[in-house]
Amino acid sequence: MTRTGVAPRESPARLAAARLAKTVAADAVRHNLGVLRAAAEGRRLMAVVKGDAYGLGAPAIARLLVASGADALAVDSVAEGAELREHGIDAPILVMDVDVADTAAACARYRLMPAVATPEQVRRHGAVAWRQGAPATVWLRTNVGFNRFGPREEPEFAAVLDALHEARTAVRVAGIFAHLSSSGRDRRETAEQAGTFRSRVARARAALGSPLEASLAATHGLLHPEALRGTDWVRPGIGLYGLLQLGSREAAGPAGARLDGLRPAVSVRARVLELVTVTRPEGLGYDRSAALSPGRRLASVAIGFSRGVTGTAPAFSGLLRGRSCPMAGRPGMDCTQFDVTDVPDVRPGDWMTFIGPGRTAQDAGAELGLSLYELLATLRMPVHLEDPQTS
Repeated sequence: MTRTGVAPRESPARLAAARLAKTVAADAVRHNLGVLRAAAEGRRLMAVVKGDAYGLGAPAIARLLVASGADALAVDSVAEGAELREHGIDAPILVMDVDVADTAAACARYRLMPAVATPEQVRRHGAVAWRQGAPATVWLRTNVGFNRFGPREEPEFAAVLDALHEARTAVRVAGIFAHLSSSGRDRRETAEQAGTFRSRVARARAALGSPLEASLAATHGLLHPEALRGTDWVRPGIGLYGLLQLGSREAAGPAGARLDGLRPAVSVRARVLELVTVTRPEGLGYDRSAALSPGRRLASVAIGFSRGVTGTAPAFSGLLRGRSCPMAGRPGMDCTQFDVTDVPDVRPGDWMTFIGPGRTAQDAGAELGLSLYELLATLRMPVHLEDPQTS
């Protein structure tokens, strides 16, 4: 209470975090940035913060990464880049996905570097540049097998180069980039795609008469010498949070560089709200779709399908006092029941861990049928950036 007798107002985010929390350890992110920089062997780092930094809060994460030495940032859309600018982030920002025509002017206004992959897109940004009296800076996006954006065949690629050459007084090409499709598991395909990319880089430099910079590898590409040869930028994403696809952590990259020094940076946990002991054979929740036997003890936990938990029992589980507790029935909107019969000392208010000590993100992703990329973005909840340097 204050001296006036009125209790101070709590922020909604803080109230939500009292029952459900996704925490990012800033020290672990800084450490991981250093590990990735060492593996990049002098190449610059363009940290990917698309999808609200995979659901971790893009403005705060971007600010942390830039302060920790990231050379540039990458997002998917103009809207994501504009949000970072509105939060005072001044680092170079690449918009990786080709955006819609309606956002071209905003791209220039917020000093973003858009991807271009067709002649029409080149002309779009060139027209904005002419109207504003200042050249547009773009990156050429090409396609070596990822097949989402960019010219796949040589005639299409040549057409984009011709458009860029024609627009050279209005459109400045800073670099060329592409995505690898299988760098986490297929070395042969990665080497083939890297060879195609180097050929495209050489053609673009010759056609445009400038020393364009090149970027191909993301986190897993660091483990492939072919993906790094002749490139200037690496675009790490989930590796910033200590996450790697299975089997990648032990693999050696160029000159023996390894990523096994990455530290987990993300934890997810939720409170036990109430305990229910089943006293008769019956079901659970809407339609009583899950059969329960007498003597089972259930914990109602503050996480549900509005926060990304899906499936039916026992598809998902949580860790409580060191013991794994399977989901019972289907998740509710903001509450799900877990069987805690084997945890006799559980109490309301206890935290159940879904990602953290004793339970990895790979564990949670496997149970939910999600990739690590999907998992971070799917588990939607308040994010707390835990930073000893600012506390």
